[in-house]
Amino acid sequence: MPKKPLRKHAHHVDKRLRFRLRLYSIISLVMFGIVLYDIFQNTLPLKFAAFGILVGLVIGIISTRMYHLSWDHDANKIVSRLDVIGIIILVCYIIFVVVRSKLIGIFVAAPVVGAVGFSITAGIMLGRVVGTRNAIIEILQEREII
Repeated sequence: MPKKPLRKHAHHVDKRLRFRLRLYSIISLVMFGIVLYDIFQNTLPLKFAAFGILVGLVIGIISTRMYHLSWDHDANKIVSRLDVIGIIILVCYIIFVVVRSKLIGIFVAAPVVGAVGFSITAGIMLGRVVGTRNAIIEILQEREII
């Protein structure tokens, strides 16, 4: 039996979770647009942009665990909730966001700190979308929905 696209199973995903994924996707696209603009304006070297996106992807996939995804038997949907591990990851993520510019400034020159920050943010948002999507697919496969 061929696998159906995930979109056909969206009714099995909580509305707030779908909204969060859409928001992260939009933010990611906007940030990638800014990064591309900076690359074409020669404000940001390609290697810094690629490295920033890669670092952001890793952080984004790790921060996906902020919200624990589980199956709600009553609602017949995947829901997300913040648990103790999620709160710890959220606090670490907030600390990273606050000190991000200082950390980036250690490794790159001051004029490109902002642009590298945008590339990291783009990667983080993309990583969160990818990580959450993979977790949703895994839960749907466990339930033999897809």
